[in-house]
Amino acid sequence: MNRPLVRCERRGPVATVTMDNPQTMNAMDTELGPQLVQALEGLAREPETAAVVLTGAGANFTGGGNLKKAGEHLDQHPGQGAGPVFGGYLRYVLRVVQALTGMPQPVVCAVEGAASGAGLAWMLASDFVLCADDARILPGFLGVGLVPAAGVTLHLPRLVGLARASEMLMLGRPIAPPRALELGLVHGLTPPGAALRLAQELAVELAGGPRRALAATKRLLGRAARPGLTAQLEAERRAVMAAADHEEFARRLRRFLNRGAGKEG
Repeated sequence: MNRPLVRCERRGPVATVTMDNPQTMNAMDTELGPQLVQALEGLAREPETAAVVLTGAGANFTGGGNLKKAGEHLDQHPGQGAGPVFGGYLRYVLRVVQALTGMPQPVVCAVEGAASGAGLAWMLASDFVLCADDARILPGFLGVGLVPAAGVTLHLPRLVGLARASEMLMLGRPIAPPRALELGLVHGLTPPGAALRLAQELAVELAGGPRRALAATKRLLGRAARPGLTAQLEAERRAVMAAADHEEFARRLRRFLNRGAGKEG
């Protein structure tokens, strides 16, 4: 039996969900994806859970989508695009975003190392983000010829404004943690290695609050009911599928993988 790729640990009213596949930088794919969805959707239905922490095992939060598998698909199916691969990923990506924004419990994201692609999406969909001051926030979608997805094109401009969101996504430059704090992308910086501990402390504080009022406040702030989120998620999905089937993506992906820059993006 394959080992679990997502761990859910409960300590009192706080649940910590850990993406646990460090060999792929906790990449989002059709193996980790359904386990992450199951964990988050399950917690949303647990009245005894008052706050949730989301983090990644090993040195990184998540490297995003599993690009190595996409490259293997292209090698095995010459002349075909990688749309089917990303279609599989996105089936779970969309449900993760909906779970994070829709669950009644506040979600605290603990970020160490790389937070690329979908990692940025998880940050934007969480209620609080604590980030190590040496973390690497990488909106790396366009670098491999893909399109931002998982609600990023809706959440990011509403948070930082259209001009800054355009700069971040179209240029794809790394976002330094102090800059992320200044822009409101994260709520606090931590020393390296301390993000999870401090996120759990914040979650304990939140769990001690009035649960019904907290859930109502989250709902009223509009993340779950934000107009257009469902439609935007679907529009992003279609755009990613089209981009993944284009030869430009195949060229950029091969270049990325050949550089040995990593397995995920």
